[in-house]
Amino acid sequence: MKQLTFGQDEEKGYCTPDGKWLVYNGSLPNDPLPHILKIPIDGGTPVDLARGTQFNPPVSPDGELIAYGKTEGQGASAKSKIVLQSLENSAIVKEIQLPPTFTWIQLGWAPDGRALTYVHNTSGSKQNVYLQPLDGGSPVQLTHFDSEPASVSAYAWSPDGKKFAITRARYNNTDAVLFSGFK
Repeated sequence: MKQLTFGQDEEKGYCTPDGKWLVYNGSLPNDPLPHILKIPIDGGTPVDLARGTQFNPPVSPDGELIAYGKTEGQGASAKSKIVLQSLENSAIVKEIQLPPTFTWIQLGWAPDGRALTYVHNTSGSKQNVYLQPLDGGSPVQLTHFDSEPASVSAYAWSPDGKKFAITRARYNNTDAVLFSGFK
């Protein structure tokens, strides 16, 4: 094992498909704003890719882009968007404005790289996974969990895009379990 980062509150790391870079949320000395950084997998100096309210920077399946959410403004005038940015030269390739009613988390890429997926609070305490095509159009609801209040803890696509796994949990419904007798 080798420690690559040395800052505070560094998380949400994604490796590039070629295994050469780690892209992650982090911070820089003397700057309180969050950053998206990349660092060579063998270690070295982090490269600052984006600064501000960015979060969750997954790398595209081809390794050329990162996607992240960004909120501009505050309160009722706040606007959320998804930013697509070149991993090589940090140029912003595209910005996708989201409807003001969308509160979302867990941004990811569809296996073919032509869409993004994310979790959205469909109504109150019901979360579902949505797909946002990169060529435009409205988001498409992939899951239809309407029967009980539940959060989507995690989801993942199979590499070929034919299977989709999801983990759900009920809100405010937890149990403590003791496992014993292991040999």
